Amino acid sequence: MSRRFLLLSSGAFVICVIVVLLTAYSVGADPFHPRSRHIWALSLVAAAYASIRVAMIAGKIIDARNEEGDAGAFGIFGKKDHTIDRRLAERKARVEAAQKRAKDTDETNKETGDE
Repeated sequence: MSRRFLLLSSGAFVICVIVVLLTAYSVGADPFHPRSRHIWALSLVAAAYASIRVAMIAGKIIDARNEEGDAGAFGIFGKKDHTIDRRLAERKARVEAAQKRAKDTDETNKETGDE
């Protein structure tokens, strides 16, 4: 893990914990009460997960802006070379070639009167 990732995830975690605590107190709940402490502890796990995801996305955005990420990256979404994309492009080329052959055959038939 890079230092930047740890810094981003730590900052995001602190913000998430503050939001959880402020939300709890604003609705009148006490996160430190013994009967409800376990559910608030689970919210810390959720805050940790959210902060890690935010740090990952922020890191990708920073890399894309600094042009250190994928060459075809736009924001956080990079262009990936999937097998299905390649097969779709090949099929499209075959269909266009077949349409051109059919058009050429039709034009030839019209010119010669074989139609």
